[in-house]
Amino acid sequence: MNWQDDPVLARERYHAGVRGRLLRSTLTWGPPFILCLGALLFFGFDRAVQGGDHGGTWFLVIVLAILTTLFGFQAIGSFRDYVGEPVVARGRVTRRWARSDSFVLKTHYIRLEKQILRGDQLILDGIKEDDYVEATYYPKSAVLVWVEKTDAPKGDAGEDAPAG
Repeated sequence: MNWQDDPVLARERYHAGVRGRLLRSTLTWGPPFILCLGALLFFGFDRAVQGGDHGGTWFLVIVLAILTTLFGFQAIGSFRDYVGEPVVARGRVTRRWARSDSFVLKTHYIRLEKQILRGDQLILDGIKEDDYVEATYYPKSAVLVWVEKTDAPKGDAGEDAPAG
């Protein structure tokens, strides 16, 4: 057996790739967030306290508040997941779908009970609706680290059987 075919090493390699994407997202959205936050504080103070002496208008403050919220949501969520640990959840996949997020990339999703998780085709290959899985994911960005099929819980085995 080749070392690249070892499931434990493949899982660790994939986890390192997910952490790299979280870091890249933090570094992509962090600087615009900090820049917009600084501008929001400056122009908000300028408009509220100094009467707009340095060009601050309420329209500019509102636009900066919206941009700061959008950039901050992405940057802070990715950063919290990067410094945090992934969460493990077990449950039934109630829905599985894929959609094109751009012209090039296709993202795959599963709904595990009520949580929607995002992954790629490699780790979601073979996962179908109504499968019971153990999913490892980052909670703030809902990015899957790994998914494995598991057996159904003992209490759920007879629920789908017809009565009679």
